[in-house]
Amino acid sequence: MAKRRLSVGLALCALLAVRLEAATVSFQVIETGLPEELGTSQHSGLWESGLLDVFFEAGHIVSNAPVLRLARKPAAKFPDEIQANFAEALEGGAEYFVLALLEYAVPPGAGGPPSGAALSNVQKPRNISLRVFKTKPYKLLYEQQYADGASADLKEAYDSVKRAVRTLIPHLNDL
Repeated sequence: MAKRRLSVGLALCALLAVRLEAATVSFQVIETGLPEELGTSQHSGLWESGLLDVFFEAGHIVSNAPVLRLARKPAAKFPDEIQANFAEALEGGAEYFVLALLEYAVPPGAGGPPSGAALSNVQKPRNISLRVFKTKPYKLLYEQQYADGASADLKEAYDSVKRAVRTLIPHLNDL
């Protein structure tokens, strides 16, 4: 009987020690290197969905800004072009802001793609940078960069995206 009470007490202490509150996380996906006239790449859509799904499944409150297209990779870790979206996320109570920067390389000789939609759906990002920022006080908590080895199969590509995004979650508590 005493062992059972001790076990129940320890289990309750363990539950109380675990952080039960959800964080509010806002996301921004940026595409670079694609012609302005193309629609959003399906791979950018995979990243956007992967971010939202993984953080939501982990119990966080999520929001996102529309995918942003820039002509070239921004020099700053936090580009000026997303300041308005960051301010809106901050006003909405976001505790964290996650930036996914997808660098595309238009194939040589594809200066004027024959079909913009076709290129948009086939093109994969060559480099991806994921950055986690704390909003108050503003601070870069974590950055991960890698080359996309995404599969041609969308299901496999989405699973790969989700695996990459899952590595960000432990860094939400980095201070």
